[in-house]
Amino acid sequence: MAGRTSNERPVISTNGAGDGHQEGSPSDAKRDVAAVADVRDRAAGARDVAAEARDLAMAQLDAAAHDDSHPLTESDAIVRTQSRQRRTAQRRAQAAEQRELAAQDRRRAAQDREQAARERDAVRAEREAMVDERRVQQARIEQAVRHQRRAEQLARTLQKSLSPPSLPHIAGIDVAVHYEPSAPEDVGGDFYDLFPLAGGRSGFFLGDVCGKGPEAAAVTSLARYTMRTAAILHESPDAILVDLNVALLMQGAEPIQTCTAVYGEINMSGDDVTITLAVAGHPPPMLVRAHGDVETTTARGTMLGVIAHPAFETCQITLGPGDAIVICSDGIYDTEINGTRVDEQHVADLLAGIPQASAQTIVERLTHALHATDRPLRDDFAVMALQRNAVAIGAA
Repeated sequence: MAGRTSNERPVISTNGAGDGHQEGSPSDAKRDVAAVADVRDRAAGARDVAAEARDLAMAQLDAAAHDDSHPLTESDAIVRTQSRQRRTAQRRAQAAEQRELAAQDRRRAAQDREQAARERDAVRAEREAMVDERRVQQARIEQAVRHQRRAEQLARTLQKSLSPPSLPHIAGIDVAVHYEPSAPEDVGGDFYDLFPLAGGRSGFFLGDVCGKGPEAAAVTSLARYTMRTAAILHESPDAILVDLNVALLMQGAEPIQTCTAVYGEINMSGDDVTITLAVAGHPPPMLVRAHGDVETTTARGTMLGVIAHPAFETCQITLGPGDAIVICSDGIYDTEINGTRVDEQHVADLLAGIPQASAQTIVERLTHALHATDRPLRDDFAVMALQRNAVAIGAA
């Protein structure tokens, strides 16, 4: 320590935290402010140690300056005195420099401790703010989940009220139905029903209201009860659709409420099973024959709720033993399979080649195809299949 010149200073490694240090990038400092504060604390401790070492060296220099234990001649004493005075002056200058450096180190150490304390406080405040923000976000997520579950529950409850809890049994007819909303939290616009009528007849329908939510639910309810009531008063399927069209136009809602629908009447009073169909802007029903062939029905008509005098072309078909009629909503036509948009021919191909298939098998075939499409369901999907039993009606 005594041989150190006035230009020498102790080298203290602080990893960039000491005198003349170069800070890392702002992003690095932000990532680990606490680590920087710890480095500065260690640097302050190192400077304190250096300051104490310098004070000790200064004391040793002062002690050496007053060491007169060896008697000398007068001339030697003069030379020795002069030399000692020069060394003493030099050592005192070094001691003063050491004291100044020690004082500077103590000041820097104090500054570093203050900076470390500030940075620790900032880190602590940041962590507390992050914890608070996470609590707020978690509360928002939990609230959103509760709202989502409540919306889904309300939608399911309302949807059940708009759909028949079960379809009635009709002798000689096997019935299957499937309904799937595109979003569980929304009330869909697809509706269906099957009900007995007088004189060995039964009515059935499947429709699709444009839109979703409460407005669609209101139209769905109106359509179901209007068609059931009209079926009691009329024997003509197209007249029933006319009544529904009038009911929709009388709503006077903005925007206008429209829907598509298929209404059919099954007549089992004779030897044959006949179905009279009326279609209003809906994808045409398909016939799946017992031997596996598929035919598209010819009934066509105008969408409901658009014009005052819609036009309908009805058709009558005969169901042989094992034959089935299949009605789908257009939700299946908003999908793609292997990159190809599903159309009527694609649906016909899905239904073909399954001779003597039950109504449930037909419905499941379409449902499985729907779930195998390339993109999620974008619209509600409903399908109903009515199949004449393979054993002729009235047979023992």
